[in-house]
Amino acid sequence: MNHKFIKKEGIAQSFLARYLLTEQIGGRLKTIDALAKESGLSVGLMQGALKSLEQDGAIGVERRGRNGSFIIAADHKALLKHANIGNVVCAMPLPYTRIYEGLASGLKAQFADIPFYFAHMRGSDIRIECLLNGLYDLAVTSRLAAESYVQQHQVQIALSLGEHSYTEQHRLIYRLGERESIRKVGIDSASADQKIMTAAFFAGQAITLVEISYHECLKQIICGDIDAAIWNVSDDEELARLGLMTAPLSGDDCFTSASEAVILTRHHDVQTQRLLHTMVDRQSLLFHQQRVVAGEIRPVY
Repeated sequence: MNHKFIKKEGIAQSFLARYLLTEQIGGRLKTIDALAKESGLSVGLMQGALKSLEQDGAIGVERRGRNGSFIIAADHKALLKHANIGNVVCAMPLPYTRIYEGLASGLKAQFADIPFYFAHMRGSDIRIECLLNGLYDLAVTSRLAAESYVQQHQVQIALSLGEHSYTEQHRLIYRLGERESIRKVGIDSASADQKIMTAAFFAGQAITLVEISYHECLKQIICGDIDAAIWNVSDDEELARLGLMTAPLSGDDCFTSASEAVILTRHHDVQTQRLLHTMVDRQSLLFHQQRVVAGEIRPVY
């Protein structure tokens, strides 16, 4: 921790900056008495903290007498400097594709001024569960995997990155010449995307679902343990060399939303949402990801 924040003056500035990061321009500030009570610090310390933030240009305040004080300007990067935010940890998919590596590398570059770390783990549901339990601050999933949690107001989509930012394409994979004899379909219960897409694609068909690990899909198809699986395809030629064929997925919106990456926060975590919006430029992030995918830069995360 910065030694500045060990002193009470620094603690007051940190508390006030974190509060201000959650407020909107034009909003009415809480009274100094209320802020002092919430922070457990004196009124004098809170007044001094507000004055310091104003002098630094982090905040602009208009005082309207009995009507209170209102925020008329805010420099969120300056507020972040005073907020003394510690480590930010983002739950990410395992980095087994260039798209995931590019996303992780791009996020790391955007958070250059803040300690930013990743927890790489398999399964969107698991990443979201860890986010909701407070283990991590952010989670990256597909829009498809996030939708049910968003509808229940458990998580907030803080940033959407558009089609093909999460996967290039999902396709049905099966052995050459055996499209019409598919009976056993592999599914990884930890993969929300695969579960939903498999249910949509095979709706009304007589199939048996076989529990497998997502990363074992190709191996299980080749050895005959399953006949097919929906999988993230990046190289059709390599699959052909393995004696495998692919078929496109269509007819349901879930196949499109599974390709889009979203960055999630807990629903009411306004501070982290503000942090993400302040630090991350969407276009720069996508450009970085594209350069990693193209092999133009080395991913660093």
